Amino acid sequence: MPKIKATAKLVENVQSIANNCRTHSVVCDLSSAAGGSDSGPTALELSLMALADCGVTIFADVCKKSNIKPDKVDVTVEAEKSADSPVITGVSMKVNVSSKTRKELLEAAWRRTEANCPVLFIFKENIPVKVEFEAKQE
Repeated sequence: MPKIKATAKLVENVQSIANNCRTHSVVCDLSSAAGGSDSGPTALELSLMALADCGVTIFADVCKKSNIKPDKVDVTVEAEKSADSPVITGVSMKVNVSSKTRKELLEAAWRRTEANCPVLFIFKENIPVKVEFEAKQE
């Protein structure tokens, strides 16, 4: 089974650089109010950005394969989270599409998008995560 890999390394304070082990990286940081320098999205914000982008990307791909031409596609994702907890309690996704294509065909394309969006699966399914921790004293 092919693997997708990502790494992250601490730069300073709470700023890190996350890398997809191909050619792309992004700076992640906490907000100034949370003790960071606000030089990039937090990991949680990045996960919501990934969800929104996955919706746009998979929908565009489904449309391309179905000869549907959307004029505009934008997805907004919002998460509900208590200020004193790291746990997200809910996520809402709003999809706006403009096209000359019939609404029923666009809705069918979105249903296929939901069935094939890998990031949406991460949010919807209970996926096991195996953690290995190693600490070295210097």
